[in-house]
Amino acid sequence: MIEADAFVDQSDDRGLAPGFAGDICVWDIDKTYLDTRFSTWRGLVRIPIELAIDKVALPGSVPLLRAIRRGRGSEPVPLYFISGSPKQLRRSIERKMTLDGVGFDGLTFKDQWGLARARRFADIRRQVGYKLTALLSYAKRFEDSARWWFFGDDVEQDAEIFQLFGRVLAGLRDRALRETLERQAVHPLDREAILAQASRLPVRDADPVERIFILAHRRPDAEPDDARIAIMPTFLSGALELARDGLIEASAVAAVAKDLRNRGWAERDLEASVRAAERRCRLSPELRAQARPT
Repeated sequence: MIEADAFVDQSDDRGLAPGFAGDICVWDIDKTYLDTRFSTWRGLVRIPIELAIDKVALPGSVPLLRAIRRGRGSEPVPLYFISGSPKQLRRSIERKMTLDGVGFDGLTFKDQWGLARARRFADIRRQVGYKLTALLSYAKRFEDSARWWFFGDDVEQDAEIFQLFGRVLAGLRDRALRETLERQAVHPLDREAILAQASRLPVRDADPVERIFILAHRRPDAEPDDARIAIMPTFLSGALELARDGLIEASAVAAVAKDLRNRGWAERDLEASVRAAERRCRLSPELRAQARPT
């Protein structure tokens, strides 16, 4: 029998000092960094044979990723990527990130062909069990006081997965966790693997998820019931909030805005992104000015 975590192909190339208690960023790839088309079986089959040069980064994603990785300190911020795409895509994605100048510390991919061989066809598209397994695997490498920042989209269940991750680290275990995974239709093998992972992790004093940024493809006007969640009409609104929160330099806002303009976004759309950020936090005049054309 194939173990559930055999379907998670994960790398971690960052050797952080013991006791690291800073910020950790996790970024989804499909529909959050790259315009991956996996909504049809034809799209899924095509993904592994695409070259790096064929892959298109979403407007605003590259300058924001560079800014997040650079951070505001002397050391690069730990940045990990998780993709629902097949593991055969690893080399192509790594090449694409090199071309874009996006640094990273680890990439996680799904073994879709392994799932097909195991006749778990529904799990090729389901993401809750897979992504939670991947996140918990990364979590065991960090101290309890590390702060997690997540970036995903609303095409799948990214926000729910990131929230569930925080709840598990804050103490969701055993029967309560099992029932939660059952409601999410997580495969029995994945449920048992996740329960075992959780049992080996210390319970944090509080939920360690700092913020969750969700790029809106379907519902830009959604109103989350969790104040930590920011729905982004474009990456500009996320950049403004991240600069306000101190995770990136204010100048990165201008870089994101410029990339969006160069990719054809209208000023009214960028202004809507600024207003989206202002609904959640107060922006200084200096920070707001970074979003304006120069």
